Parts: sequence; structure tokens; C-alpha cells
Amino acid sequence: MDDLLDDLGNREKEIEEYFKLINFVEGETLSNSNGEQFDVSPLLIKTLKGTVFLLLYNLIESTMREAISAIHDSISSSNQGYDDVRTELQKELWRRARNNNITLDDIVSETAGGVSINFHIATFNAKNLFSGNITRAEIKKIAKIYGFTERTDARKTAKGERLEEVKNNRNDLAHGNKTFSGVGSVNTISELEDLYSTIIHYIYEIVDNIMDCVDNKKYQ
Repeated sequence: MDDLLDDLGNREKEIEEYFKLINFVEGETLSNSNGEQFDVSPLLIKTLKGTVFLLLYNLIESTMREAISAIHDSISSSNQGYDDVRTELQKELWRRARNNNITLDDIVSETAGGVSINFHIATFNAKNLFSGNITRAEIKKIAKIYGFTERTDARKTAKGERLEEVKNNRNDLAHGNKTFSGVGSVNTISELEDLYSTIIHYIYEIVDNIMDCVDNKKYQ
């Protein structure tokens, strides 16, 4: 979990530095070492603001993917297997085996050391966990499967409801449905900073909940 927190901290710093850049260049004329000047246009600021949603979603999905992977690492390191985990997770393992294009050869290979012990590894692919669609509802579903609570301090996190906004904007940008400047024109920099604050509080609290799940083996 230390690597997870380090990675989360690095992504958090990336976004904070990005906000510093936007605030610094807004309305400014910049000069390079050759004395050439560049006027920072309103269009560029809108484009920069639109990019915030990609950075936010990157933080959300990467953190959740690594956090769920940490649960599987804990199951393996505790030498626990299929028979030891909660019923909801057992059902999910079979759903993954059926839906994630996992071949019988793959399962046989991954379970060579014991089917019960290694079945959760054979059917787990972290890259297939979310695929660009993390919302509060998705995290709530995952929480029920693995046994961690999805409750957070609503005053700081808005209960994760703003993840929907981030996910929708990220997907519109990723699929070319909207321009960066179009997405960035909706919110002021201050509003985006408030969104970021809400999201980062939510993610840290969810990570704390998952760490508690690992420490107390609530996935059993």
C-alpha cells in the first residue's frame, strides 16, 4: 500500500502544479530566452482547464485499480483462496472468468499451484476493472464485492457524486465528442480547484477504507 500512496501523492502533485501554471499564465504575456513574446489567449486557458478532467480521471482510475490490486495481493500473501473469500467476491471471480475472455489454458496455467489458492489471480486483470467508467455507483458496487465501506465524510467528499462529472468529461474528450476548450469553458479555475479538492478527499477516504479492508481481511 505504500507504493499506492506514493503514486497517489505524485499524481496529486501533478494536478496541483498544473493549477499553479494555469493561474500563473492567465491573462499574461510570456517571453522566451530570445525575447519573443506570446500572449496567453482565453482560448488557451479554456483548453488548459479542459485538460484538468483528464488529469483528475487519471488519478481516480489509477488509484482505484492499484487499491483493488492490493486486496488481491493480500489474499495471495495470506495464502488464502477461493473458499476463504466472501461470497460476493466468489461470484465476481466466476463472472470475470466468463466475461473477460480468459481461456481455459490461462486458468489452468495460473492455477497450477492449486486451484482454490490461485483462482482469484487467474481471473483478475486490473486493466479490465474500470475501463474509463469509474463513478460513485461503480465504487459502491466494487465495495460490496470486496467488503470495504464506501462511506466518506460528505462535507468534504460530496459522497463521491462528482466522479460522474469527471468521468463524463473525460470520456467526451477521449472520444472526441467535445473540444478541450469547450469543456474548459464551463468552469472557472476556482470551481475546478473546488472540484479537485472534493475528488482528492473522496479518493483518500476510499483508499483508507480499502486499507482497513486489507488490514482486517474484510474480503473474507
